[in-house]
Amino acid sequence: MLLKENQMLGKYRIVGDLGAGGFGSVYLAFDELLKRYVALKVPHQQGDVKELEEEPMYQSWLNHVNIVTLFNKEDFDGVHFWVMEFVKGDSVEMKGKSLDRQIREKGCLEPQRALEIAIGVCSAIEHAHSHQIIHRDLRPANILMTWDGIPKVTDFGTSRILEVGESAPTRIGSPPYMAPEHFKGKAVFQSDIWSLGVTMYEMLTGGVPFYDVDPVKIHQAYMTRDILPPHLRNPKIPKAFSELVMKCLKINLGERIISANELLKKMNALNEPKEQALAATQLKPPQVAIPPIQQPSSHASNYSLAQDRYCWYCHLPLHKTATICPRCGEKN
Repeated sequence: MLLKENQMLGKYRIVGDLGAGGFGSVYLAFDELLKRYVALKVPHQQGDVKELEEEPMYQSWLNHVNIVTLFNKEDFDGVHFWVMEFVKGDSVEMKGKSLDRQIREKGCLEPQRALEIAIGVCSAIEHAHSHQIIHRDLRPANILMTWDGIPKVTDFGTSRILEVGESAPTRIGSPPYMAPEHFKGKAVFQSDIWSLGVTMYEMLTGGVPFYDVDPVKIHQAYMTRDILPPHLRNPKIPKAFSELVMKCLKINLGERIISANELLKKMNALNEPKEQALAATQLKPPQVAIPPIQQPSSHASNYSLAQDRYCWYCHLPLHKTATICPRCGEKN
């Protein structure tokens, strides 16, 4: 179904087209009631959409800075659509670019930048996995970049709820990023680790390990040929980073990184030397005349500013016993 500019869909005024895929079209819209921009995802097929409602159900469970927020599912005059967070780009291009477009424009990313993006994406996947949700179609095209460089995972249309030890009995996904077990219709949590490994490989080298228009040949290549380590394709890549990518791309699940949580720890460890070097070059602040901490919001009034604990993400002062930030919901 095609919507036109300035067409009203309930309280939403269509502003422009953000893109389209096999499932549906995405439009930029303005919420005239709440006075904010949103993205509307409209399925191509507007009949019985019960089978398609798992995506908003799953994605609505996930509240994370690196996951596109799904606000609501709505219906107006027989049109079914989902209201989602609009990922804003820079002032030149209003909508955020997908990661695959950035890779196409630059050829490949600097290793440090690729690591920063991968850490954000891995954090999103770890959050989804903690809710027993696998993505099953993680790839650069499904990672949007905000104007300030924050990656946001979207398109949970192929997601599936899994209990530990189960597998998803389908082959839905994008072949160049699908794990070997996924080709066999047995996607597991570690299948997302593989997809993130291919995504990191592409960020670092500008291409996926193997590509063919025939998905069967891609699977055969992964099963019969060795993947060339990223640092041998791009000498700027630190060997430790290259080795970590390769650990995500092990055919045998027993040899592959076991979880998103483990991978996140290893990536943060790779990122630590940079942070330590930066800290070593900075002078210690004086012991007097330190400006007072500015209260980020009204929530801060419930907490003492004299304490040492602050949220690692939004810097809200935290009570000494708090484990969850009341503003952003992050664990501390």
